[in-house]
Amino acid sequence: MDGKPGTRPLVFRLFSSFRLFSYLFSNLVKVILKMKRNIRIAFALCLVWLVAQTVAVAQTIPPTLHARIIQLEDERNLNGDELAKLLKHASPKVRERAALAIGRIGDKSMTPNLARLLSLEKDDNVKAMAIFALGELEDRKSYPFLARFLTSNRESLQIQARVAEALGKVIGISENASELGADLTEATNQLIIKRLSEQPTNLTSDQKLLASLSITALMRIRSATSIEPLAQQLKSADADIRAQAANALARIRQPIASAVPALLEALNDSDHNVRANAARALGVSKDARAVEPLIKLLGDKNEQVQVSAIRALAAIGDKRAVEPLIEAGRKLCQKDKDHAWCHENSIRLLEIVSALGTVKDERAIPLLHDVRVVFGAGAYSELELATASFGEKEFFKTDEELLLYGVGDWQHFANVAQGLGEINSELSLETLWKLQFIAILEDQAMPQIMRAFAKLKPKFLADILRSALKHKDVTIRATAANLIANLIEDKNLNSLVAARVASTKDNDNDAKLAILTALSKYKSEKSVEAIKAALTDSDHLVRRRAVDLLKQMGAGDFSDRIGIVQTGNDKLFYQRVAARMNKKVTATLHTYKGAITMELFPAEAPITVDSFVKLARKGYFNDLTFHRVVPNFVIQGGDPRGTGEGGPGYQIRCEVNTRPYIRGAVGMALSGKDTGGSQFFITHSPQPHLDGGYTVFGQVTKGMEVVDQIARGDRIKRIEISER
Repeated sequence: MDGKPGTRPLVFRLFSSFRLFSYLFSNLVKVILKMKRNIRIAFALCLVWLVAQTVAVAQTIPPTLHARIIQLEDERNLNGDELAKLLKHASPKVRERAALAIGRIGDKSMTPNLARLLSLEKDDNVKAMAIFALGELEDRKSYPFLARFLTSNRESLQIQARVAEALGKVIGISENASELGADLTEATNQLIIKRLSEQPTNLTSDQKLLASLSITALMRIRSATSIEPLAQQLKSADADIRAQAANALARIRQPIASAVPALLEALNDSDHNVRANAARALGVSKDARAVEPLIKLLGDKNEQVQVSAIRALAAIGDKRAVEPLIEAGRKLCQKDKDHAWCHENSIRLLEIVSALGTVKDERAIPLLHDVRVVFGAGAYSELELATASFGEKEFFKTDEELLLYGVGDWQHFANVAQGLGEINSELSLETLWKLQFIAILEDQAMPQIMRAFAKLKPKFLADILRSALKHKDVTIRATAANLIANLIEDKNLNSLVAARVASTKDNDNDAKLAILTALSKYKSEKSVEAIKAALTDSDHLVRRRAVDLLKQMGAGDFSDRIGIVQTGNDKLFYQRVAARMNKKVTATLHTYKGAITMELFPAEAPITVDSFVKLARKGYFNDLTFHRVVPNFVIQGGDPRGTGEGGPGYQIRCEVNTRPYIRGAVGMALSGKDTGGSQFFITHSPQPHLDGGYTVFGQVTKGMEVVDQIARGDRIKRIEISER
């Protein structure tokens, strides 16, 4: 018993500690009782404050450690077992944040570590994040760990919801579904349906989360047996759930004929999101019974509903819709009214123009010509494409001089080129050839001109594309590589090999990635060696693409060559980024139609917010356009080219999080994982199919009426940042 301190029996040590604690506590109580009443109260309050502070500290991540996690995440770097060890940290907040980092990095080798955490963890928030991370990994091997949670009634609704979400992501990958087998996949689908059907009429917040994520999971799994259960959710007492069910039916990629009666009834819903999504789903169904009800929606009080009805009528293609669409178009743009009236209604008007071009009824031709006169030839791609759908005669009713006139206006040339590409005639090809020379200095227009040539397939197409592979502009070279990939011949292979070497000097990786993909079409030693050379590229995404392509070509597994991302950031950068998490950051986006105020989320997306703030403060967004506007979906801006193909010259990693894409969510636009830059979008309405795929880094708090008014081409004056 008198040995070294560390060798005494555990029971004796615990008993001694208990006696010491009891002695100190009893003496503290005696001291407090001897104090005056006011002093006792003050002392008690101090004790409460001290305990509260102690708990608060335990619930936060040490700043230095948080900065380190962000760094590893940004580098896509597990650094051996550094992150894995943090899954065993004493603080639940650290374990939760480490799990999220692992999910974002996306290395499937961490599936067992996350599964082990799930089996031992007691904290629901940590478990929920570990499940979310497994969904992000999309690893088939995580299925057994996730499925056992789905069959348990002991788990919280939050856990059940995240399990449904994760399984939807895992099984939504076709390769995973094939390997798991049809029986297991359908059994899982039925379990999710069962959970969904068990929810009561009036939902609590947790029940609503479970219902919402279950609907999204069914949408991703895409089983035909989900149609009826989703249709049942159109009768939910919760408008958001009804809207999500209609959205899922529109996106499930299965015949939805059995849901049509419920969708027709939903067109009368009091909630405009439900009406809009039901209209879209009916368009997917192509059911003729929907035509008359959809025509009535052309007069709906909500413009988003009108747009969904227009698109649905175009998808169904029934001639009964032609006259009502023409009438609606005339109301939005009458020849005897000021042209400003047409421009003010351009969002809906262009949707009608596109619909009429799809239906292709000659009764629409006078309206199309009138609108083309008002806006001018080449003003909008929708108008050029719709007119071109009626053939060469109607398209060229506008003088060739007007079609080719537009020096200094790249958008004009790009729009006209799209129309010309739809008309397979000598005149169209001749006009496109002239257009190319007139627009030779308009780099932004050249990709659309090349795409138009590719559709017309002239004999000299390969010559045009090989020449474009030498262009100084990265986007032009990327477009050329994408198009020449389908023209397999030795000359083109030699040009691609040379273009790959030249592209090593690029700051942007668009051309590098496109050239590698084009090279992979050639099953030759020369193309394999050219792709292998990209394994030494400084860009992480280029190395990753090369590894994937070489594996597909059967040239071997070079996964160990991917490595980590060379971010160029030091420890001070990550410490500064981590420090912003305690601040409230807002961005006020000033446009010519009003101001849009957004709260940014540095805690959920620290690198994304930091990049956005830096760009805004140096005036990067000033005078840039909203180059993409899809009514009832998103407005998108932040591209210096204005084409949707530009960026700031660097890329940031995705910071996918659990925030949902509700109306007014601010997200980072991508062309693939980890390709974010300066392009951002704001949602018009809830878009659950984007959840867990695109970084949410902000939310509009004021000015959604301005968001709804933004049309393509509207400009950003400036973005003002506030941190406090």
